Amino acid sequence: MLRFTDPQEPTIADRCIRPLCFAALGDEHYGLDGFELTLQDGAVARRLLFGLQGSAVLFQYRGRHFAVFTRHQIATIAGETAAAFKDRLDYLVVLMDDGTDSTNIPFNTYLFSPGSTEDESDYVIGVVEYEMLPSYSGHQFFPVERRHIGRAGDLVLASGLPSHLQRMVMENGGMRIHPICKSGHLESRSNCGVLRYPEDLEPLDGMSGGAVFVTRLAGDGHSFEIFLDGIIQRGGGGYVRYLGLEIILDRVDDYISRLRNVAAADDA
Repeated sequence: MLRFTDPQEPTIADRCIRPLCFAALGDEHYGLDGFELTLQDGAVARRLLFGLQGSAVLFQYRGRHFAVFTRHQIATIAGETAAAFKDRLDYLVVLMDDGTDSTNIPFNTYLFSPGSTEDESDYVIGVVEYEMLPSYSGHQFFPVERRHIGRAGDLVLASGLPSHLQRMVMENGGMRIHPICKSGHLESRSNCGVLRYPEDLEPLDGMSGGAVFVTRLAGDGHSFEIFLDGIIQRGGGGYVRYLGLEIILDRVDDYISRLRNVAAADDA
């Protein structure tokens, strides 16, 4: 949670939201502007096409760092097996700074949802290999706690990088990250939430995986507090539907618990 003394809308979205891009061995991306990159896999050079897929949110929880985005952001290849899909994640990149002079986030594993419903299973969590992350990047990860969740009537800010801004990010010497923001009120909240906002005709394409923040008047009565409440899944026409953060943190807690159990077994 962060606290603001300025009653205007907070501008922290650009700190924790980054454009997500992905490599495939052909044109299996969503048709956004792409760029080619030659990778050296041993003695083999592979030319892969990277296409920007949408938004990703960086957050810090229990002393660890994660990136979360929606599963549907990654284009599907017909007939691809689950194992092949996970192999493709070796080429997933979250861009920092701009698309030309960037520091990419290193991942050591990905966490997938065990959820049974479409909404609750529509996310992927990248576990950041923090030892390989440049120290200056640490402040880009938004701190979260379980006790901070939204409730009906809260002021909500849904922020992400729409497709037209992602293209600008990829230009040579591109602009710095600056997500757009939809502000409104939380209409309903369970595992998922619904934000209603005054329709302004700005596009939502590409904002899947962006952050949903809740803001409230703080206990002092004159400053505002803000916390991350979930990630955008879909929206348009004056509403945003998003996945609540609890489901994501449940998956992270399960991962951390398994790591500790393995470490305890190794020490026994």
